[in-house]
Amino acid sequence: MKKYDAVIVGAGPAGQTCAVRIAELGGKVAVVERDFIGGICTNWGCTPSKAMIESAKVAREVETSAKYGVNIDNYEIDFPRVAERRNNVILNTRESITELLKHHKADIYQGEAEVLSPNKVKVRFGKLNNDTFEMNFSGAEETLATDNVVLATGSKPLIPGFIDESDPTIVSSHALITISELPETLTIVGGGVIGMEFATIFSNLGSRVTVVELLPRVLAMMDEDISSEITRIMEGNGVRILTNHKVTGLADGVLKATNQDTGEAVEIRSEMNLISIGRTAVLQESLYDHLGLAYSRKGVEVDDTLATSVPGVWAVGDATGKSILAHCGIQQGIICAENLMRKSGSPRLMDYSVVPAIVYSLPEIFMIGTVPSDLSDVQVVKVPFSANLRANIEEHTDGFIKLWMRDNRLIAAQAIGFMVSEIGQELANMIALGTDVTEVSKIIHAHPTYAEIIRSALDYSENKAVDFFL
Repeated sequence: MKKYDAVIVGAGPAGQTCAVRIAELGGKVAVVERDFIGGICTNWGCTPSKAMIESAKVAREVETSAKYGVNIDNYEIDFPRVAERRNNVILNTRESITELLKHHKADIYQGEAEVLSPNKVKVRFGKLNNDTFEMNFSGAEETLATDNVVLATGSKPLIPGFIDESDPTIVSSHALITISELPETLTIVGGGVIGMEFATIFSNLGSRVTVVELLPRVLAMMDEDISSEITRIMEGNGVRILTNHKVTGLADGVLKATNQDTGEAVEIRSEMNLISIGRTAVLQESLYDHLGLAYSRKGVEVDDTLATSVPGVWAVGDATGKSILAHCGIQQGIICAENLMRKSGSPRLMDYSVVPAIVYSLPEIFMIGTVPSDLSDVQVVKVPFSANLRANIEEHTDGFIKLWMRDNRLIAAQAIGFMVSEIGQELANMIALGTDVTEVSKIIHAHPTYAEIIRSALDYSENKAVDFFL
């Protein structure tokens, strides 16, 4: 029987990172993956969606190229080619992760893991069907001995009970991200992060898109100004957004909804209907009960070391219910590995207070920190990208940056604008390090750059902005 320091169930961002870090620390590690290496992020989430958003971005640039003096006539969207590129990006990423694990001498088992105890994992070998995504088991099995088990079993789309999943017009994000033909019409139920990203993709590639949101505004977890701005921009680009609408029925391609303010009923017929109301941890209640693990409907309960209630069993990523963000799972994987391999000293603890969140819409949205409900001692600063030279040169002046500060320290920040995903990390670092904003405003920021807007906002908060006025 093979013996490991850890057997990791699941090879998504959290699981694969945990495996690599354990190997770096000298541990012998095995990874058991039922689906494709890379998990949700690589195969149905981050990677394919961003590949398609890149195509959408290019389409937008072509559509608006005339204002830059570049006339492109009679262009067309070759959606099968978009899908082919997306699939190639997935395959390349999956292969890179596999090679990374092999480089660190992690043993990879393709099949289904059955955790018999904190010290034994049985693997039922099988091969995944690329078309149906179902596992074809070979009948072969192997039991692995281990000192630790790490559960990294991921999440799945949340589908309401009244939805008939056999209806061919109804799709989850997993199904929509794999299509090779562009739907003429698409209705998206849910105006959260995933819904707004898909609205961005398909509206820019040529579909007529409607977003139906139960709450009074899309992206309700963000500041109202962000919601208003992205609604204005997306509606200007042809997306129909219905907020405060409750879905009352969905069958045969027809969605029925009611305006919760007026009671007015609407019917929308679409070629495809995406259900995008969130994700939930893949729960394995019988396993948890067998092991005696504490869990809730959100996921496996863990402490800040990523240990579960059972010694020798750990959990990371979406399975914990803490976050469905890949970068949070990656950090959990690293911390879990270091604690699992720790021989002495204090454990490393997971900090969830500074986890960036991004919406890859056009323009992008960035969020970090928690906006306090009581603003009595908080300074709020908002600066538009129209005050930024680089944004004006490139004609990407939609959006703004908004900062919340207390005692000269940044406590939260949100931004909407071109490529804010790339400038937001400076804001995250400021919060994590507790940096004095006056000191940051003294640092030279390259000119002209989008990142200058951060210094501009900090200067404006101290009434010393020299590059714009409001």
